[in-house]
Amino acid sequence: MPRPAFGRSAPVHARVWTRARHPAPAALALAAILAACLLGARPASALIRYDFEQKYFTHPGRQVWDFSIVRADGTYHIFYHTIPLANPTAVAADTIWHAKSPDLSHWHSRTPALITAAGSPWEQGASWAPAVERDEDNNRWVMLYTGCDAQMNQRIGLATSPDLERWKRSGPDPVIVPDQGQYIWNTASGWADFRDPFLYRQDGLWHSLVTAKKLVGAQPTGVLYHGTSPDLITWTDVGPIFQNNSSQPAKVLESSQYVTIGSWQHLLFGVFDAVGITILSAPDPSGWTMASARLLDNGYAPEVDTFDAGVHMFSRLANYQLPQSAGTGYVVRLDTLRTNADGSNPIVWKPHALDADWIVRTGTATLGGPTFGDNPLYHSEPTSGLVGTGYFGSRDYYPGPLSGRGAPGVTLGDAVTGRLEGRPFTVTGNRIALLVGGGEYPNTCYVALVDANDGTILRSETGNGGVTMTPRQWLVGDLRGRQCRIVIADEEGGAGGFINVDEIEEIDDAPAAVAPDRVSGLAALSISPNPANPATRITYALDRPGTVVVAVYDLRGRRVWDSGSRWQAAGPAAVLWTGVGADGLPVPSGAYLVRVTDDRGAYLSGRLTILK
Repeated sequence: MPRPAFGRSAPVHARVWTRARHPAPAALALAAILAACLLGARPASALIRYDFEQKYFTHPGRQVWDFSIVRADGTYHIFYHTIPLANPTAVAADTIWHAKSPDLSHWHSRTPALITAAGSPWEQGASWAPAVERDEDNNRWVMLYTGCDAQMNQRIGLATSPDLERWKRSGPDPVIVPDQGQYIWNTASGWADFRDPFLYRQDGLWHSLVTAKKLVGAQPTGVLYHGTSPDLITWTDVGPIFQNNSSQPAKVLESSQYVTIGSWQHLLFGVFDAVGITILSAPDPSGWTMASARLLDNGYAPEVDTFDAGVHMFSRLANYQLPQSAGTGYVVRLDTLRTNADGSNPIVWKPHALDADWIVRTGTATLGGPTFGDNPLYHSEPTSGLVGTGYFGSRDYYPGPLSGRGAPGVTLGDAVTGRLEGRPFTVTGNRIALLVGGGEYPNTCYVALVDANDGTILRSETGNGGVTMTPRQWLVGDLRGRQCRIVIADEEGGAGGFINVDEIEEIDDAPAAVAPDRVSGLAALSISPNPANPATRITYALDRPGTVVVAVYDLRGRRVWDSGSRWQAAGPAAVLWTGVGADGLPVPSGAYLVRVTDDRGAYLSGRLTILK
């Protein structure tokens, strides 16, 4: 039986594709450092930013299902299929999506890679479960995926891309179809299992493992089809790599992964209609048996990737309950798979998300951070106003799916207290922007910039008496070169004794040659037309040269667009906003706040209404 060395050959891209190397003792320390960089602490940057994002991938408004992650030129790419939250049925999975990230936390450009081919009989029902790999011999990327006909019978198709952006179906459609004499599969049925391809390359051949079912004697049995191919078009069935030999053999084995680490072989999969990820481990695949199977972790659809030698990224689907019993959400969670030096005894290592930036965590109030999602909505409160998928809330107790702590909507209450202290950094910008909400307790519930040596509070903000965070700003040009740290403190046990914080970002947008020697140079804000449909001109004046940022916020306090830092001479100026947000999409009708801020932190604001 072939034993893949997790055979992704090394392409010209800056990626280590080999997923299974035997780590020498010295390499274990290096692996720990690399793991910390990948999924834990990060090096300090010139301009600090704390946004409380975690290693999750979400697709707003949709459940994320089977996925494949690759890395090219330092960028991570995820390919996945989804199901709408409003219609969570398998038939509704009509698109293979694509998104990108520089760091596995901040994802963007969620765009279709393949859309179900309505005119193709074999895949007009749905498209599922992409498996993306690099085909170095042909200088391209390749994708195997599941296509379903109108009766949801499943086959495997092939698509190719020169750049991970443009995909086209390739070869005969489909490329892998099970032998009906060998497998329980018939297009006359209403559902025939043959899905979730896992693709790898070994010894000059492509290999694919596919979820299937066949008769073993007279017993319908879940098996993993194993096919080989020289060209991804012509496939040879070499017999199942594993069959379900448990007390419930008819259950199929879904979303498989075959991993070689050191001298140990690992097979990961989900058992149909069961929660959790099963792993079989043995020095040789002949030793795999369901009798020795164990639950590796909760979740579904596991994937193991080794983008850096010795560091095995472990990702899987994680589910959670939506607010007010509105259904179930599914996201991808990313952690690390650790083993003994010989590759045995794999465990999932889940570093604490606050470890990356916050070196001191004390008190009960820090146990649930960072908060995942807009947790106040889960207990019928106003929005937190978070940006992205995470923020810090000192009374919330839901760090996210599979975190092992809390649940959606759960809070620790106002009485708990705690404190976060960030890593020291040198102030290099001229201002720090942040979002703050919570109780109005300036002395006991606050976020502060403090001197790193003596703890003196240099700047601070408290809540505004409400859950929703609002934009704040500290002018720090006079602190340049000073060693500081950020502190978030909840020392208040009374009613409303909590603080919400997000998007702490140091910014350098003031020309060094201009001394900010005036309190404000702003005057005469005008927004016209108002209401707008949707473009409007934002006019203001400066009575001295300086930098200005024009920004538009929604009523939740979220910045939807800004002009960037603009240097201009004294006198009147105008900015045209076309009603398009930072994501490139038109903003919806409604009320917005326009704010013009100068380089001293003074601002003028006005209200704008968009009507369409």
